[in-house]
This record gives sequence, structure tokens and C-alpha cells, in this order.
Amino acid sequence: MNKVLIDSSVWIHYFRQGKSKVAENVDLLLDQNRAVLCGMVELEILQGVRGKEQLIIQDLFQALDFLETKREDFISAGLILNQLRSRDITIPSSDCLIAAQSIHNKVSLYTLDKDFDVIPALKKFL
Repeated sequence: MNKVLIDSSVWIHYFRQGKSKVAENVDLLLDQNRAVLCGMVELEILQGVRGKEQLIIQDLFQALDFLETKREDFISAGLILNQLRSRDITIPSSDCLIAAQSIHNKVSLYTLDKDFDVIPALKKFL
């Protein structure tokens, strides 16, 4: 089965909203060992959590497969940003790096963030 990189927008929803279709999907991906993590998503999540939640989330993230960021990911992200800018579209560099890693590693991206909709090569989960 295809691995899925879970974006910070989904993790935030998962941790804050409780029972929902998004939470069911994340639980399923976790149960099937299909969820993967990258450094930028980990950074975005950990910057916003406090106290014992931080330890719980770090333990969960330690159990996930991790996509290492490679030089090619930065190059791809820069080229995607350049192409988007030529179409007068601007998205955060961090989102573009996440997308580039997803594309490079041939994994789907599970996100609630509409910024990713402008990247045609990106395969989204659901």
C-alpha cells in the first residue's frame, strides 16, 4: 500500500478535533503503518505544543517512517516555487518543500491546506 505523508494541517486537526473523518483517516494510516513524517512537518507541529503533549507527540512521531530531506528536495522546491511565481502564485517555501519531498519519495500527501492544490505533480491522499 502507498505511504502517505501527513501534513501539519491534518495533524493539528487530529490532535485538536477528536473524532472526525480526518481522525479516522489518520488512525487508519497509523494502523496500516502507512503514515510517514518529514522534518518540516515535525518542526511545524513541535513548535506549537507544550508540556506533556510534546512528549506524547514526540513518541508518536518517533514510531513513524521518516523522509530525510535531500538536496534534490530543495532544488525541486525552488523550481516549483519559480514556476508558480511565473503564474503569479505564491505559497510558503515550507509547504513547497513538503510537496517536493512527497513527489520525490513517491508518497501521497494528506493535507487540509489549499496551498498544495496549485502543485499539479503532487499526489494527494483523498
